[in-house]
This record gives sequence, C-alpha cells and structure tokens, in this order.
Amino acid sequence: MKGNTSNHELIRNAIANIAIAFDTNTYTDLRSSFTEDCVADYKGSLGLMHGIDTVIEQLQKTIGHVTTFHALSTQAIRLISNDTAEATTYCSASHYVGEKSFFAEAKYFDHLVKVTEGSTTKWLIKHRLTTMMGVPRGDVSIFNMDLEGWVDSLTA
Repeated sequence: MKGNTSNHELIRNAIANIAIAFDTNTYTDLRSSFTEDCVADYKGSLGLMHGIDTVIEQLQKTIGHVTTFHALSTQAIRLISNDTAEATTYCSASHYVGEKSFFAEAKYFDHLVKVTEGSTTKWLIKHRLTTMMGVPRGDVSIFNMDLEGWVDSLTA
C-alpha cells in the first residue's frame, strides 16, 4: 500500500531542502524547492533576486565557500487554496570560515504553489521574503560581498 504525503509535509520538505542545500553546498538542489521564475528577497543583505538561476548564482557566490548550519524551528503553514499556500518559518543560521564566524536569526515568509510533474506532486516556493530577527553577531567579512552597512543598519 502506497502512502500519501500531506500537503503540509511536502511544504515542510521544500523549505527544509533549502537549508540542507546551503549546508551541503549543493546549490543546484534549490531547483527542487523554488519555481523557475521565483522571487527571493533577502532584505538588505543579498537583496531582491529574480529567477532560480540568479538565486543559485548569488547564493553560491556569497556563501559557497562558507560552512553553514541552518536550524529551522517554529513554523506555521496555511493552505490558501488547492494549489497555493503560505508558510512562516524561523531560522537560526551559523556561518564559519576558518576561525571566523557569523550568526543570525531570520524569518522566512514563503508563498508556495503546488506543481504536478507526471505522477509527482510537489510544492515550490514562488516568492520568499527573508527578514532578520534581532541583531546578527560575528564577522561579516566572511561573505563575498559588502554587508557592513547592512549590519550597521540592524544595530542602529
């Protein structure tokens, strides 16, 4: 007997697979969680990105050399219709390069769509908004981009 996976579980997996892709440095795996025409808004840090190719390229460039650990915790999922949903997920992220480290907490606000490919149904993120919670800590110089102004804006 073949079991059915609930919409909530498929959504949780799509979101968790992003954290796993970051932590295993397998950025092309983000294709299994985002639509081709996705929009990812990492407010203030990476900014607004359009399309999965841009998301993969920018994330790989910025943190591909960084060892990361993303822990997802509190989560609420709302089914809006048969093929759309919203999810809010809290995340704690640790980043390491040699002796340097950077820690941050964030909230992901995701809008998802249900997609059927052949006999497989999955949920993909169409739009992600990432907002910081609290003040990040550590050495922002480990990232391959200038984030000094962003961190200063969070501490002001």
